[in-house]
Amino acid sequence: MKCLRQVDFYRNNIKNKIRINISGIQKAISLFVFMLFFTVIASAQSVEIKGKVLDNDNQESLPGVSIIIKGTTQGSTTDINGDYTLKVGQADAILVFSFIGYEPLEVPVKGQTTINVKLKSSTSDLDEVMVIAYGTTKKSNLTGSAVALDSEDLKDVFVSNVASMLQGKVAGVNASSRSGRPGSSTEITIRGKGSLSGETAPLWVVDGIIMGNSDPGFSPADIESMTILKDASATSLYGSLAANGVILLQTKRAKKGESKINVNATYGLTTFNTGNFSVMNSQELYDYQKTWNPNVTEDVLNTDTDWMDIATQTGKAQEYNVNYSGGNEKMTAYLSGTYYNETGVLKGYDYERYSAIANFDINATERLKIKVNLSGDYRTIKDQQHSPYNMFTYMPWDEAYLPDGSVLHPKVASGKKYLQDNNKGWYGRDESNYLYDLQYNYGKSRSNNLRANIGFDYKINEWLTFASMNNIILNHGLTEDYEDPRSIVGLANRGSLSEKYSFNQKRFTNQMLRINKTFGAHVLGAFVAWEYSDSHYDDATAKGKGVSAGLTALNTTAEALEVGGYKSESAKQSTLVNLQYAYDDKYLATASFSRQGSSSFGSNKQYGNFWSASLGWNAHSEKFLQGVEWLNVLKWTASIGQVGNAPSGFQYLGFFEFASQYNGNNAATPYQKGNPNISWEKVTSYNTAINTRLFDRISINLDLYYKNSDDLLTKVKLPALTGYSGVWMNIGRITNKGYELTVSPEIIKTSRFKWDMTLNLAYNKNRVEELYDNKAYFDVHDPNIKIEAKHDKDAYFQRIWYGVNPANGKPLWEKVTENEDGTKTVSLTSEYNDATLQFTGTKGTPTYTGGILNKFTFDDFTLTANISFVEGIDRYNSNRELFDSDGSYVGFNSMKLHDDWKRWEKPGDVATHPKSLNGGADANKPSSRYLEDASYIRLRNVTLAYNVPKNVSNLLKISSASVYVSADNLITLTNWSGMDPEVGATRYDETHGYQYPMAKKIMVGVKIAF
Repeated sequence: MKCLRQVDFYRNNIKNKIRINISGIQKAISLFVFMLFFTVIASAQSVEIKGKVLDNDNQESLPGVSIIIKGTTQGSTTDINGDYTLKVGQADAILVFSFIGYEPLEVPVKGQTTINVKLKSSTSDLDEVMVIAYGTTKKSNLTGSAVALDSEDLKDVFVSNVASMLQGKVAGVNASSRSGRPGSSTEITIRGKGSLSGETAPLWVVDGIIMGNSDPGFSPADIESMTILKDASATSLYGSLAANGVILLQTKRAKKGESKINVNATYGLTTFNTGNFSVMNSQELYDYQKTWNPNVTEDVLNTDTDWMDIATQTGKAQEYNVNYSGGNEKMTAYLSGTYYNETGVLKGYDYERYSAIANFDINATERLKIKVNLSGDYRTIKDQQHSPYNMFTYMPWDEAYLPDGSVLHPKVASGKKYLQDNNKGWYGRDESNYLYDLQYNYGKSRSNNLRANIGFDYKINEWLTFASMNNIILNHGLTEDYEDPRSIVGLANRGSLSEKYSFNQKRFTNQMLRINKTFGAHVLGAFVAWEYSDSHYDDATAKGKGVSAGLTALNTTAEALEVGGYKSESAKQSTLVNLQYAYDDKYLATASFSRQGSSSFGSNKQYGNFWSASLGWNAHSEKFLQGVEWLNVLKWTASIGQVGNAPSGFQYLGFFEFASQYNGNNAATPYQKGNPNISWEKVTSYNTAINTRLFDRISINLDLYYKNSDDLLTKVKLPALTGYSGVWMNIGRITNKGYELTVSPEIIKTSRFKWDMTLNLAYNKNRVEELYDNKAYFDVHDPNIKIEAKHDKDAYFQRIWYGVNPANGKPLWEKVTENEDGTKTVSLTSEYNDATLQFTGTKGTPTYTGGILNKFTFDDFTLTANISFVEGIDRYNSNRELFDSDGSYVGFNSMKLHDDWKRWEKPGDVATHPKSLNGGADANKPSSRYLEDASYIRLRNVTLAYNVPKNVSNLLKISSASVYVSADNLITLTNWSGMDPEVGATRYDETHGYQYPMAKKIMVGVKIAF
């Protein structure tokens, strides 16, 4: 990034000199006699001033800086080393230093002969350098839709993964956590979902290396910046990998001439977040059940067990980072190590990560620069987690422990005896106490990731550079699940032990020839590149039974129980061409083309062509707008382009599965019918945007987009007679359209107090346009969602709940009858099976997403508040089928009714809940009754920081220091009846467990620089 900034400096240096020369020629004749007359006087009175101009942040020299004597046209510019020389004829003269991307600085001469200055970057200038696909560019020259965030924008929330840092910060980027469990992943979609069966997550690229579609696993402490590419102009060079957008991540690098050690420490507590959900205690459950359960007696009130209290705890979260950066003209190095640890708010879960990174930049010669990036992490998980399912469903009338403190299990001898001796029973439906098995059984996992990147830039001449990037990633993983023979679940196999080993290797190489050339007011940038990547994955699983308690090696098991394994390989290669043109920094154009081949397709469809074109106009640079003082920036861009999407497997192949056995031999069974003609999913995007800055205080950006995803891969069902379940075909189409608005006002701007705000809002409308033979089908991941043309991809298809019959308290659903004339009649029925399955008019993707970021600065104090919001989304709260079941589950606890809910009791009652019956009234079966508005506004983070004054830092012999306190997820405003609308209800999600809300966190931290 710095290297390209230098290129911009050289270019601006040339342009400044050209402008100065032109100005001199125009005035030469009129000033010649005047200058000649005063030469002797000026020589006698003038003073020669020398100095150097540096970047205030990185201490690098700044070539091309303009130095003007205030009130005159006399001036100079800094050379390639940032040095300048200027003759000043007045003792009270003031020098004005100015440079694009930096705040202007005025310095009185006051008789000085040496004036060295440091310029601060301008936060409001459009000409900041930002990372884009395969390079960098000035923001003013950008023609695609991209948003850049620096480390200051990202470090507010305390999270274990980088993806979570994006929540609510970028318009059009919907980031939602899948679970509150430590180390859980974050789901990201950019401008809506555009595939029926393929990947919908964006591509991650770290320091120019393609990583894949999941969070790359870097520590947030080592992130310098992130750039989100959203339209085809910004993403098309990544071809099929970029159909869902691209996230470019830059890790930190050292700066020349510095030597710093930074120590960062954060520690805090986490608490379980119950949201709007709570279950009944012993008395409340008794009062409820006695109205419909004739078997309940007051004896149950002798016990009041709080299963949620038993399962939850105040967790701990901590992160410690030490990094060093330093170097000279020949080499710079950034070295960093981070330790992260978080215990779950559900007891028994511990996530731990050690990570390190080493970035080296070596100036081998004047022309050759070598770059080495090494990084890795080691993660462990200890999983003996308490069960969220059981802590919600278990009855408060059942005791968790025996008087001696040991676990009470109703099917174990000690538990049976205790219950019989005390004339007690076990009221829970499952006649089980999960705490008993939890004493013995556990899961463990460990993984290590190693990443190595070696590249170089060779400057052939002033405008031509050859660049090479080469990377390899190695991942090893091991998981272990242990079931003790003393546990209930382990009885059948006399205990069991299973282990899974996995190995993943990814290789990547890119060879590029880059051009940067200036011809007067014309600036040309171009490159051509070849790129190749491949991946290999394999795993092996084994499970043995017959375990001696406490032994955890597979060879100690008595008998092999299961053996399994899997292998997969894939490869891609691309040819890339990109052209960027700017005239007078006003008229901009960009075009790109990539031809990509993938092993996921047959030989006749293996390659796809992807392209983009975009235009830009910096209207504020036009002469007719120069006099408009309140208009600082006015820029228009437009783009069109096409990228692709490829499946992760080999859907074009027809093959058999050799995983069955017959008569002691391997047996082949039909697995997939081949289709060699399937090809790339194609995503064509259109984007136009207006970017403006007004009164040097308010920045506004508005994007309008339309995204058409065509030739979508869908598995078409085949008759069972064929022996195959289906065949893959390119037959679907989805569209996404919307707008993105970002407004950043500097509300208060004084010498001591500042208030900056950024508000982003995004609207997206998703619609399925075409399906094979126009046949709808249910989503394989959610039986409540039906994919059908003219509807949202995540549209809910259920029986529509109408409420409760006031006359008798029975549930009501809609019944739709089609008449002979084609019209439809809607009636009501209390018979669940008679109700009509139909679209409910709700969907599982949001209409609006956004965030509000506030930053208040007063002297050495800084207060930030990050608010995110989601609107127009519904989720199916499947948990309520169990907890809000109207008597269907006598042996489960029940949730408390919300204030605006009411249960039917007598004729005439207008109620939200039907009359409860022992055994239920079918009211808890899947229907729109449990479809809830999952919109929310969340105070994601509040941080108060104090920067130790410089005089105190000097006394302490340190460069700088700051302390801070922060809070995450403090307040959530929502109508969702569960714990967390962001996570939702995950009853059927085995990966992330039962409903696990985002924890509330209170953290304190300190940062010290030496």
